Amino acid sequence: MPEAVDRLVTSVSGAFRVVADHSSPGIGRPRTWEVEDRHGCRWFAKYNPGPKLFRREVAAYESGWAAALGPGRAPLLAVHDVDAQALVVTAAPGRPVREQRLAAEQEREVYRQAGQLLARLTAAPAQGRLPASSTVDWDAEVEQMLRTARLYATPEDLAVLRALTCERPADLPAVVSHGDFMPRNWLWDPAEQVLRIIDFERADIRPSVQRDLPRLSYRILYGRPDLEASFFHGLGRTLGEAERHAVTAYGALDAMSLLRYGLEHQDLASVDEAHTMLRNLHAEHLRAATRERAGGRRG
Repeated sequence: MPEAVDRLVTSVSGAFRVVADHSSPGIGRPRTWEVEDRHGCRWFAKYNPGPKLFRREVAAYESGWAAALGPGRAPLLAVHDVDAQALVVTAAPGRPVREQRLAAEQEREVYRQAGQLLARLTAAPAQGRLPASSTVDWDAEVEQMLRTARLYATPEDLAVLRALTCERPADLPAVVSHGDFMPRNWLWDPAEQVLRIIDFERADIRPSVQRDLPRLSYRILYGRPDLEASFFHGLGRTLGEAERHAVTAYGALDAMSLLRYGLEHQDLASVDEAHTMLRNLHAEHLRAATRERAGGRRG
């Protein structure tokens, strides 16, 4: 643990010991330590080498976005140091969902609560210390995605990605976005049956269809109608046609961004997730084409 982070933890907890190192693998990734003070209280200290990600996480706590999830549904910010790019938050009960094998009924409840918490987050006041990130130069983003696809994907992938992004998504309202609303950042406590959310370093103001929903839809929910139904039950609504199109189009961008990152950083987990997205995007493209042909025949 760097000396500056050690001092920051000590300012909150006094004497402490490191219980576990939860740092992300790879160079330039955040480093996170679970610590315990002499009274048995636990905290998480986090150093983020990316100043933008550090500022976003602090702003998510200070603006009340994390608190908008409800009492006890997210950690609390104890202290932060701008120069050290480090912060300390309270420990939230539970373990990451992706590390648990849950019975079907519990899994559905996890996704119902995830939808409920995302609804609360997106309903939070969007004013804050961060500028909105909702403006996208669609043509430029698509061209970048296609360049990546030409390098790393198959010709069949390229054709599908081009078809899914040929129509610019509608401009949709910018809301508070978590930025990485995935099971790795969901803590589930089976005893309490309560879901909690962590890691707000990518939180900002943008339409949910740009990041949160595409990642969840095409990495997790596609092909899992049980979890999809539970999630949207918790969200309290289904997506309209414009939102569904946007989720798919932005999903194509996200798949290629993830694949490039995984290959360039030798992150096999990211590569696997990108291939899952590509497989599901192929299936969605085929399903849409089938619906279109059926509609033509009826006409």
